[in-house]
Amino acid sequence: MNRSPTFVLAFAIALTIEWIAQGADPAEPLLREVPPGVTVESSVEIPAAQTKAIGQKLGGVIQRLTNSSVRVHGRSIQVNVMTAVDQSNAKAIHAAIAKTKSQPSFCTRNGHVVIEYVGKDIDTALAIKTSYELRLLPKPEAVRYRVTAELATVEKADYMACNTLFNHFLALQNGTNADALPQISALAKRFTFGRTLVLSNPSLDGASAKRTFDPPAAGSKASEATIAYSFGELVTRQNVPFVTATIEVTVDKTGFRKATALPPEQLITRTEFWPADDPAVVALARQITAGKTTNGAKAMAILEWLSPGQNLKYSGQTGSRWGTRKVFAQKFGHCWDFSDCFITLARAAGVPSRQVAGWFYGSSGHVWAEFYREGEGWQQVDPTGGGKLMCGIYHIPYFSSEDGEMPIVYVAMPKIETLETK
Repeated sequence: MNRSPTFVLAFAIALTIEWIAQGADPAEPLLREVPPGVTVESSVEIPAAQTKAIGQKLGGVIQRLTNSSVRVHGRSIQVNVMTAVDQSNAKAIHAAIAKTKSQPSFCTRNGHVVIEYVGKDIDTALAIKTSYELRLLPKPEAVRYRVTAELATVEKADYMACNTLFNHFLALQNGTNADALPQISALAKRFTFGRTLVLSNPSLDGASAKRTFDPPAAGSKASEATIAYSFGELVTRQNVPFVTATIEVTVDKTGFRKATALPPEQLITRTEFWPADDPAVVALARQITAGKTTNGAKAMAILEWLSPGQNLKYSGQTGSRWGTRKVFAQKFGHCWDFSDCFITLARAAGVPSRQVAGWFYGSSGHVWAEFYREGEGWQQVDPTGGGKLMCGIYHIPYFSSEDGEMPIVYVAMPKIETLETK
């Protein structure tokens, strides 16, 4: 039986079962210094005899072959690295593997090294992001995205059900769950739907930011941070009304949004979602930020306190929004919970802050935050990683909230396109 090069490589790798010893360096040198958000789960070097046989199948001489399992911002990807004897052999190997790939990004070459990405659920975004994070491709300074999303027009949300409702719509879209229809019907009763969609004010992201809708908006009402778009008759999916929003936004590596005007006083006050005047919260915020005098220094101290596993665990129901007090008590949560905790502590420390959400490129929907740097503008930060993962080209913002009300329900998987990189 004839076997493809990819099959031979996978078969050889399957014969080698060797996990990294605790604390040991990965077998693959490219993975020995990875940035925050990237974790090497296993890394093995394929024996010389198997490496030689694989090279012969691929039409080139391979000096060294490693297979590694890596998680990039929560998603798994298998990275096979083939070091050829020279660039000529590397080109031949790359060409042979590329013929078997559905996307060019699933196989790349860097000099005499060929890198192949493998995985059941990988896509172009994950492959490109992996190449950026492993420094195989130069990471752009800025990226312009187009997001096409079908968003429910929610007036009042059960925040613990937003992600679950989306997952059932996704199962319906993919035909993977026969119970999706009754589940959607039951969950929808926990929401109040209307004809309004609230997104971030595009002026926050510069003159080039765009919003268009199908059907077109009938009117809008703007604040500094948000615009509430109103609509007439809407189409529905399983009795849930929605709007198709097309959003274009350019994000850069800084995660900074310039604004010179002082933020309004209410951005340091309590809300239903952010109990910044709770005596216990105020005491904790003072303890965390002791000796810090600037908004930036206070925010960084709070982010450090939120580092996962230190005081709060990243755990529990995916997409949860338990409420700040409960998260502090139970000591775990997910991205929305970490964002709520950051904003609550920041406001308790006198730092103007608000919530930001959208899509985390190559991953999923995400919630983060931003705080005001005196006399400069708004700095986006990602509390989920304790600030270790900087907000930049992967954080695509299109929701914002100054009081915590920010209902997000997708009724289908959004489409994320990269329009331009700089």
